[in-house]
Amino acid sequence: MFKKEESKLKIEEIRLSPELLRINSCSTSGGGLAKIIFILIVSLSLIFYKDIIHILKDKEPDEQLVLVAIVLVFLAAFFFTLFRMNRNSGKTLAITEKGFFIAPDLAEFWKDIDEYRWNSFSNAISNLTSGQKEVSSIVLIKNKGAWPKTFDLTLYDIFFTPEQIQQVDNICNRLGIKKLDG
Repeated sequence: MFKKEESKLKIEEIRLSPELLRINSCSTSGGGLAKIIFILIVSLSLIFYKDIIHILKDKEPDEQLVLVAIVLVFLAAFFFTLFRMNRNSGKTLAITEKGFFIAPDLAEFWKDIDEYRWNSFSNAISNLTSGQKEVSSIVLIKNKGAWPKTFDLTLYDIFFTPEQIQQVDNICNRLGIKKLDG
């Protein structure tokens, strides 16, 4: 309980301090397409459920099991993808005088950040972000403890323009966070 209250206090301290930079996640248009595909799959299944059952009845029990398992794995992967897209959409990275905030995990993590590095992407992801040829995302690294830990903002679809990269470099330099080359 004490840890949870301490986390809330850290989050509020970060969120209420003066904001230096705000970056919205890149929204991918695949969410709408995924929902349409899901509706199509469900509607076709409801329309042709008698045919599907008839096809399954004609198969051996082992074949039925394999077919049902394949369908369930496909649906689980589809739901997981849809869940991830919805979870990350609308996220905003706020960099304030007191730290970084995008999720409660980062609020806990940011005070122990020692280093950061930029990940550059081209072509595939750049099509998602307003036509830039090359985009970058940041990986924050904490070296305290037995194993280094990382917090990658690519998972949240947070990408930076060259101007924002310069601003983040200046902010991290001021906060004493070292930049890793490469």
